[in-house]
Amino acid sequence: MKEIEKKESKFKSILLNIFLGRRYFGLTNVKEQVRYMTMNWIFMVASLPLIILGITQIEHDISRTIIDFTIAFLCLTSLVLIRSKVPLKYIPAFPVTVFGAYCCYLLYLGDLNLWAAIWLFAFPPIVIFLCQMAIGVIESIIVLGVTIVILYMPLSLNVPEGDIKVRIIGAYVLIASLSIIYEWISILKDRKEDELKGELAQERDMIQTMKDNINQGIFLMDKELNILPQYSSTLVSILSYYESDLTGKNLLDIIRGSFDARQLQVMKSYFNMVFSKEKKAKILEGANPISEFEYKVDDDIKYLSTKFQLIEQASSEPVIIGIIHDISREKEIEKELQTQKEAQEVEMKNMFDVIKVDPVVFQHFIEDTDSNFNSINALLKNRKLSEKEVVTKIFQYVHAIKSNAVILDLESLGNKLHLLEDDIKALSNKDRVFTNDILTLTLKIETFMQEMDSYTAITKKISAYKTTNQIDTVLVSSLAKGAEKIASELHKRVTLKAGKIDINILESNLRKPIKDILSQCMRNSIYHGIEPVDERIKKGKDPQGHLEFSIVNADGKAVVTFSDDGKGLDWNKIKQKYHEKYPGKAADKKALLGSIFSPEFSTADETSTAAGRGVGLSFVKDLVKEYNGTINVNSTESGLTFKFVFPI
Repeated sequence: MKEIEKKESKFKSILLNIFLGRRYFGLTNVKEQVRYMTMNWIFMVASLPLIILGITQIEHDISRTIIDFTIAFLCLTSLVLIRSKVPLKYIPAFPVTVFGAYCCYLLYLGDLNLWAAIWLFAFPPIVIFLCQMAIGVIESIIVLGVTIVILYMPLSLNVPEGDIKVRIIGAYVLIASLSIIYEWISILKDRKEDELKGELAQERDMIQTMKDNINQGIFLMDKELNILPQYSSTLVSILSYYESDLTGKNLLDIIRGSFDARQLQVMKSYFNMVFSKEKKAKILEGANPISEFEYKVDDDIKYLSTKFQLIEQASSEPVIIGIIHDISREKEIEKELQTQKEAQEVEMKNMFDVIKVDPVVFQHFIEDTDSNFNSINALLKNRKLSEKEVVTKIFQYVHAIKSNAVILDLESLGNKLHLLEDDIKALSNKDRVFTNDILTLTLKIETFMQEMDSYTAITKKISAYKTTNQIDTVLVSSLAKGAEKIASELHKRVTLKAGKIDINILESNLRKPIKDILSQCMRNSIYHGIEPVDERIKKGKDPQGHLEFSIVNADGKAVVTFSDDGKGLDWNKIKQKYHEKYPGKAADKKALLGSIFSPEFSTADETSTAAGRGVGLSFVKDLVKEYNGTINVNSTESGLTFKFVFPI
């Protein structure tokens, strides 16, 4: 069966080549194809009757036979030429001119009843169509002139009657005029078509140029969500899809790597709604699930925005026009601006925190913080301590830094240190602390140390607005401010009174430990000792709690005293917490008193920035021990007094 079809196809191809020639199939212009087929048909059809006519005239008129054979030969030659590479416009000129002479010759012979009339009237449309307007009109006029001469001069062998002459000339003029008008209209039409094609080509080039240079990916998409050939070259670079042509590729397949199956199903439902026109365009635009999305491609992430609009056409299926814009740079700028904004907000917040503090006070805070960090660094290098002990010591130093920050009302810094304490607390609660845990904690502390640089820069900016250099004033001011803040948080009222202060002691190496000790005592008193206002009123006390401290030189020793008029130590609560922490141990008064200075021992019910970690008094004990001091505690229902003695 296939063999038969193959033979039929080959036979058909041979016939087409014989009757049309291969040149026809290489012509792209429709008018050239029509002109070629017309020439081919005229020369082919004219050859056969001329040969037959010549044969029939051999016995009667050998000259007619020669003329018929000559014209037939010219037609056959033209058939060969139009199949060659000779330009078509040059081929018909000679045979058509000879044909015109032949028509005149027939008219001269007087064959008016058949050949003369047929060939004469056929000449104008043939010559005008084959040789085009200029040559066609000239030759038609020449043949008309020869016809008039033959008819009205005594040259014809068979002169027709007067009305026949007029009809022949009139018919010839009419056919020639119609041929000229038709060809002229055809020329005008071709010119208009060329103009329109030029305009369309220009518009197409302009549209293509716009598509290639616009910074958005524009494309059309059918109901199957396949991309149609009409898309901008920018779409390729935006989607980074360089493997092949995007035509026919499914949009969801291209972006599949950026979404899960559920999200892809949501997109399908969205596009179905767009095609079904279930919702208004404005609603659909707001419902676009990929109006902005992260596009993962080539181990990279782009941020793209999209818009889709349904386009309906009367003669074809509706399509969606999609616009994809790469907004990665905009997103980067947005993130940079947000980061800068957050950094500025933090800087402004820190500046407002610091601007309320005396520069000298804050400088002492920076120095004390550096000192604590140095101590932490020394701990990290101490091979004699276990990881658990290192964490406990770090906890104390961080707590001291936080206490100083809270005293100075450095809110953001205090909150960050509070979070750092949470991490250290979680680490200390582990059964075993590993070296990697210490390394992670060190990195967090290092990050915090870097943040301290911003505070140093802030102090330089505002140093001109604060003036004080009295070390005792600095100490009193910082403690008073801290007391006011902590009392406000706990809804209590306190006043801090400074007794005698020996400046020489504060100018010695005892300044920092004394300040840290007083800070922890002040916090402890306000949180645990000073009662709420209504409770103090019931006890007949002043609604406002009183704190007092002094720093004096007694017999060559620094004596630091801190007292409050609160409720003193809550022995019952201390005993309860003691048994929880050390079940089964004896709980005499000495053991209970010693327990309040042990690490992570606290009677607070909950943790806050003010207290509750159980680190403050243990830090006081370590400082006293470090500076070879002693502690004395006196607690009554009328208040609590701490007495610290240090060698100078």
